Amino acid sequence: MPKQLNLCTPDGIQKNIHLSQQVPQNIGTISVDERRLRQILINLLTNAVKFTPNGGSVTLEVMRQPPTNSDSCGYVSLSVVDTGIGIHPNNLNKLFQEFVQIDSNLNRRYGGTGLGLSLVRRLTELHGGTVTVDSELGEGTRFTVHLPYGNCSLELSPTTEEPEAGKAISTPNNRQVLLVEDSTPAADHLTRYLREMELQVHRLSGTEDVLQVALQVQPSLIVLDIQLPQRSGWEILQQLKDSEETQKIPVLVVSVVDDRCWGLALGASEYLVKPVNRNQFQTALAKLRFYKPTAQTNGNAAVATPETPDESQSSQPVILLAEDDYANVSTISSYLEFRGYQLLVASDGKEALAMAAERHPDLILMDVQMPDMDGLEATRRIRANPTIASIPIVALTALAMSGDREKCLEAGANEYIAKPVRLKQLSETIRMLLAKSADSR
Repeated sequence: MPKQLNLCTPDGIQKNIHLSQQVPQNIGTISVDERRLRQILINLLTNAVKFTPNGGSVTLEVMRQPPTNSDSCGYVSLSVVDTGIGIHPNNLNKLFQEFVQIDSNLNRRYGGTGLGLSLVRRLTELHGGTVTVDSELGEGTRFTVHLPYGNCSLELSPTTEEPEAGKAISTPNNRQVLLVEDSTPAADHLTRYLREMELQVHRLSGTEDVLQVALQVQPSLIVLDIQLPQRSGWEILQQLKDSEETQKIPVLVVSVVDDRCWGLALGASEYLVKPVNRNQFQTALAKLRFYKPTAQTNGNAAVATPETPDESQSSQPVILLAEDDYANVSTISSYLEFRGYQLLVASDGKEALAMAAERHPDLILMDVQMPDMDGLEATRRIRANPTIASIPIVALTALAMSGDREKCLEAGANEYIAKPVRLKQLSETIRMLLAKSADSR
């Protein structure tokens, strides 16, 4: 059971709804996935508050039904009871359908995606339980989640479990990936990662009929954003999983929407929250059998490498760009790739440090302001590592304040460039430092 659940929702306070809970003191404990159970309760409580008028009440009631004998299950029942508008009997069978609200007038008045109760049912069933509903129109509604415990031979699936859909169909002959992302910088970022793994990328902005394109392309993986311009990614995910032709294609959700539990319940094979760095992306694809991580480590971070690197690029200088801004990554990397350089991209100082130790780039472009570990600290650590200490480093910063250049050079940078970066200046600086590095060998 969740240790604590705050019932004081903003809507509840604004509508002056009385929120209470009735939980016996000696209720005992039950083994559940805490995050999933919390999601169940939050969805039910949010739903109850939404459909309860001003001055009404919402109550969480918990009861336990012990096993009747040594071979049977006991049940813990969690009921969310409201004094809201109630549900017409003819609409009860529609409650748990995805993307369906039971009345068009309610949809206009209350809004919502129609996913909340569907997710409650799915998460409850993952625990071997059931959901029931009792309602009287105009009087209120009671939703009850029944969770088994005791001698039930129940195996709970952890939040990080790899769903069956993710174990499926990637083969060496099918390297097609469908990338659904409306942000050009984000799509460029992910495309670069996918191409490093020798995957062929088909990009969509989300305005297209994703299901039809998936049927035509038959990709071995779909990478899906949730916040799309015309349709919700949730709806696209559900459509893909409802189709017999596409339901076994693994879907990797990459979104700023932090709702991993929801995504996995709707059928996603893996879920990442933006911003996503290379190691996170490669780890996710390794779980889906699209990428083979090596056993090598740098510090505490395992580094993944492509199964079949492109040897034709081995003679090109390799530049590591440590930058957490998608727009800057897109602009700088596109320009440098056009100039004939290989690009590696890290989104924070820790990743830059690990990649430098693993890949030994010819030069590093180091943004100073990055999360987790900033560029100055990453530069100091690189200089303290004898195996990579000689790599030229160019510091990039948007602050351009007095003393910044001195701080960067003191940390170990060879050169300093203020943002916005002038690409011609950057190119000349890189050429000069690479020439000096080659002369010193």
